[in-house]
Amino acid sequence: MGKEIVDSKFLESMADRRPFMKRMFTVFISQEPKRIQSIKDALSSGDVEKLRHLAHSLKGGAATIGVERVRECCLQLENACKAGDLDKAMTLMDDLEEEMRNAYEFMFNYLAEH
Repeated sequence: MGKEIVDSKFLESMADRRPFMKRMFTVFISQEPKRIQSIKDALSSGDVEKLRHLAHSLKGGAATIGVERVRECCLQLENACKAGDLDKAMTLMDDLEEEMRNAYEFMFNYLAEH
């Protein structure tokens, strides 16, 4: 994926709202691992509707703070759910976990530097 981990234009637009960004990133880091676990559980139990709902809510959360690649993964995961394609969803889950790791790393660095 050619997109940045966190959209730099978004970060620039938030430059004068660093405390807000730091709070948003902190919440993301503390809460999203639980949601990722729920997504994995829904996937392994084949609960497509729950999986779609969780992917949709994570997509919204990611979009709010400019985490474009996670948002994109969630969109694809949502579409796979709508199509009932669990094999595709499994593959996308791997992508999503990798992008979440990238996002956490970016956020930890951001928090350390600001």
